[in-house]
Amino acid sequence: MQSLDPKQTRAFLAATTAGTVRGAAEALGVEPSTISRAITGLETTLATRLIERGRRGVQLTEAGALLRDHLRREASEMEALQSRFDALKGMARGTVRVAVGEGFVGDLVGGALPGFAATHPGLTYALEQGSTDTVRHSVMTDQAHLGLAYDVAPDRALKLLARHPQPLMMLARPGSRFADLSAPLSMAALANLPAAVLTGGYGVGSVLARAEARAGHRLHAVVETGSIAVLLAFARSGMGVTVLPRFAAMADIAAGGLVAREIAEPEFQTGEAALIARNGRELPRAAQSMAAHLARRMAAFGG
Repeated sequence: MQSLDPKQTRAFLAATTAGTVRGAAEALGVEPSTISRAITGLETTLATRLIERGRRGVQLTEAGALLRDHLRREASEMEALQSRFDALKGMARGTVRVAVGEGFVGDLVGGALPGFAATHPGLTYALEQGSTDTVRHSVMTDQAHLGLAYDVAPDRALKLLARHPQPLMMLARPGSRFADLSAPLSMAALANLPAAVLTGGYGVGSVLARAEARAGHRLHAVVETGSIAVLLAFARSGMGVTVLPRFAAMADIAAGGLVAREIAEPEFQTGEAALIARNGRELPRAAQSMAAHLARRMAAFGG
């Protein structure tokens, strides 16, 4: 079936509502002949009679009644859709999808997100946790509106919405022999300590690899893992140390479970926290607003 002319369907609906061609003409501010031509044109397109000719007023045929009901349902559905659009614009509802590096989870869920969620109670949040590589992939393939990651390599496909320097620190249990070492630590001194380190795909690992390559020393990795929670547990146990940006261990540092010590090597100062989106993608208003809030409130970005 051919697509229907909106002007013709509007005239037809006006006629069925008013009950007469003249009444429809008055409602739409046109001549009665315009209404008649529109209905005739609609009948030609559909190859079906829609109104009974020669009767007083507008009397629909069975086909005309079917079309009227269809057009009314269509108008009702469009109105409902527009209502949903308006709700999205006002952030009364909708879902923001965020890919999150594990080190950002505490800062996001325990820090910035509750305030934003309280202001926008109708929104929901889909959070995917993963490595820096996972976050990049999710953002670039539009699986996530926003990404939170550490040491994101420059890429034309990505847009940096916020960034902030976050040097890597040595983390150790208070009172342990590792915590008593003089800071800032050299790479040579750090390499002699038992350590838990992240496996590939993480920005922290990339910074560490650059530092090891320049200094010519490798950390003594007692534990290799893809979990920051494991790194923190290892350091809290007193078995050794780990290396992370301070914001990733905020809760442990605040609770007195860990202490942070500076590392002197320049590569450890180059790491950055990043809030990213795909370049060229128009983010929903809710995602835009959330991005601005996270940039202001998260400790990772100096909030």
